Amino acid sequence: MKSALQDAKSLFPIVAFALLGAGCAGIPRTDLNAVRLSQPPPGKALVNFHRPSGWGGNRALPIFDGNGKMLVDLPGEAMYQKVCDPGEHVFVAWADHVSVVQADLAPDKIYDIVVDVSLGWVQANIFLSPMDKNDSRRPRLAEFERREKRTVSINPASPRTVEYEAAHQQHLAEIKSDFFGGAKSDRVRHLQKDDCR
Repeated sequence: MKSALQDAKSLFPIVAFALLGAGCAGIPRTDLNAVRLSQPPPGKALVNFHRPSGWGGNRALPIFDGNGKMLVDLPGEAMYQKVCDPGEHVFVAWADHVSVVQADLAPDKIYDIVVDVSLGWVQANIFLSPMDKNDSRRPRLAEFERREKRTVSINPASPRTVEYEAAHQQHLAEIKSDFFGGAKSDRVRHLQKDDCR
């Protein structure tokens, strides 16, 4: 007859595997090869999120909208495109650094946000940089798009996406409180209607 200790030892690999699986639920990595749009649909605006650099590799960069919906986890050398209704939109992303972009979008226009990577304290710091009309990198957009080998998206209905989204609602609420009327309101970056292509 097995002792209680032997029973516990035999169950250890199963329990450990289950716990690891639960911990790995993490960020959805269900990238799809999406069709790259050259123009927004009529009456809509198109926001391109560019990550032309491979530096930082596939390190997670979750991007959410202001309503708490996860848009994408954008890896290096990739682009994500969001078709939006005209008007005000908020985009939030974080790695070591929290980025908040408030955009006022016009219909039938294209807007660009660059995912910049710099040295961080322990690892790469990744953040959103909206391209205003005077951005010196505008002439390099065609080069960025050539370097972005994939146009990616996630499945918003997948269990992993839904779980990740739900797990971060409190964090998003705290970010919005800090950045809109809170101590970090001066760190909100902006895209105006005329910051388009």
